[in-house]
Amino acid sequence: MAKSYREKFDERAAVKYDTVNYAPGSKSDLLWRVESELLDRIAREIRCTHQHIDYLDFACGTGRILSFFEKRVDRATGIDVSQAMLKRARQKVQRATLLCRDITTDGAEIEGKYDLISCFRFLKNAEPGLQREALRQLAMRLRGPNSLLIVNSHGGNPFSYRVLLIPWHWLRALFTGKKFGDYLSNREVRSIMSSTGLVVERVIGYSFISGRILKFFPSSQVLRVERRLLGIAFLQVFGANQLFICRRARTSEGTENGAGSVRNAAA
Repeated sequence: MAKSYREKFDERAAVKYDTVNYAPGSKSDLLWRVESELLDRIAREIRCTHQHIDYLDFACGTGRILSFFEKRVDRATGIDVSQAMLKRARQKVQRATLLCRDITTDGAEIEGKYDLISCFRFLKNAEPGLQREALRQLAMRLRGPNSLLIVNSHGGNPFSYRVLLIPWHWLRALFTGKKFGDYLSNREVRSIMSSTGLVVERVIGYSFISGRILKFFPSSQVLRVERRLLGIAFLQVFGANQLFICRRARTSEGTENGAGSVRNAAA
C-alpha cells in the first residue's frame, strides 16, 4: 500500500529536497527565480488592500516560500507535519512561527486566521482525500473576502510540453500497472477548489520549457526565455506549472462559506 504524502519527508528526504531538487542551476532553482518574481508581485498587490498581513505557509517544508514571504508580511506562520523539514526551515527563517501539526485530522484546532495563505508543491503530490481535506481547512483559515490562498500545481498541466510524455506514461501504466502519469489539469483543480469552498480568481502559468534543455543551454538563457514567455498572456495556459489565486466562495445569499458550509460542500 502506498504511503500517504504525510509520511514522505524523513531526514534524508528533507536534505535531498534542499541539496538536490533545489540545487543551484537545477530546473527547480531556475523556476524559483520566476516564482519569486510572481510572488513578490502578489505580495505588493495584497499590501495595497491590507495595512496588516497575517500569513500562513501550509506544508512549508524547508522554508523556501516562508522565508521569502516573511520579509513582506507583518506576521508569518509555517505549518508542516515533518519535523525533519521544519528543522531545515528553522535555519532559513528569521521571525516566522513554525508549527509541526496535521491540520487535516478530526478536531484539528484552527490556530489562526490569515490574510494570505500559500500552498506549494502539495496539491499534485497529495492523495485526493488529503488534497481536499487540507484545502477545506485552509478555506476556513482565510480571514475575510479580501484574503487570498495561493496554490501551485507543479509540473502537472497536461496541456504543456508534458503532452509529449503522455504516450510513454500510457504504455508504462499499461504494462506495469503503475498510475497513469501525474497530471492535474486546470479543470480538475477548479473542481477540487469548488468542492472545498474555494473559488479560483486567477491562474498564472509558467515553466514552458522542459528541464532537460538545461543539458544543452545555460540556465541564464533558459531563464530569459521563460521570463519572455511569461509576459505573453495567452501562452500561460501552456505552462507546466500553474499558480491558482483563490478566495473563499460566497453563498447564494452573498455571504462567505463558513466552516459548516465548507464541510457540507464536500458531502
